[in-house]
Amino acid sequence: MKKSTVKNQTTQMGRAFKVTITETYQRTITVYESEMKEPTVEEAERMAEEWWQDSQIELEKEDFQGVEFTGREDGGSDE
Repeated sequence: MKKSTVKNQTTQMGRAFKVTITETYQRTITVYESEMKEPTVEEAERMAEEWWQDSQIELEKEDFQGVEFTGREDGGSDE
């Protein structure tokens, strides 16, 4: 028996399938002109990304928008 990638599960050998799980979190924030070097959409996006990178913005369970499961038969590569 082979150990599964799911905690505490053992699986039988045989055909294998890969399933990609994608969670989406979303929040809209306001960036004011006074917080930017130049008042453009691109600069507002850059500021938001910087704040997110610095953990000034943390997406939480209230920001959860959904989940998608995409499966395929495993051909042996980890793509």
